[in-house]
Order: sequence, then structure tokens, then C-alpha cells
Amino acid sequence: MTNLENINITHEFQQVCDIFNLSPEKIIQDFIDNVSIVEYMCHPYSPTRWANTFVLECVIAQVESEEIMTKYGAFAERLIKAVIANPKNEEEIAKKMLDEWHKTVLEDRIKDVMDKD
Repeated sequence: MTNLENINITHEFQQVCDIFNLSPEKIIQDFIDNVSIVEYMCHPYSPTRWANTFVLECVIAQVESEEIMTKYGAFAERLIKAVIANPKNEEEIAKKMLDEWHKTVLEDRIKDVMDKD
């Protein structure tokens, strides 16, 4: 995985870490460890949801078209329906669906790059 060496720690972030005796690296690692669409969809009230909520807010802010947002919404609805219909296997089903979506997105991006050449 990527080691993020070029993260700039703001004064405000460092100040909070100093006041509460927190390690900036640990906070960032904990945040990364808690980002999981599967966890968020299967356990939306989990204390770890805040990392996912932040990431989803970033997604919403960077989406450039209503069409893409509609596709994201449609996927989320399918995932939620599958999870609700199969509570005993919810995480397994959600992981499989997310893996399939991830593969499709990467294939589409490769196709777009190839088409531009």
C-alpha cells in the first residue's frame, strides 16, 4: 500500500494532538482503518461511521455530474436491499458487491484511457 509521506499537518491539527497527547500518525491510521463502505452499509450506527461519513461527503463534493451521483445512489440502494434481505450474510454479500463494483469501475477507467489514445 501507499505510504503517505507528503501529508502536511496543519497547525490546528497539531495543536489538538498536543493538547490531548495524541499521535498524528495514529489518528490518521485510525481514520484509514475505519473507512469501509461495507461496514458503513451493514452497521450505519457504528461509532466508526464518522470516517465513512467524511469520505462520502468528499465524494459528494467532487462528483461532477448528476448522472454519476445517480449511479452511486443506485448501487447504494441495491447494496442496502441485499444487506437487509440477508442479515446473516450481510457483510459477505456487501463485500462481494463492492468488489464487483470496484472491478467494474477500474475496467471502465481503463477503457476510457484506451479510448482516448
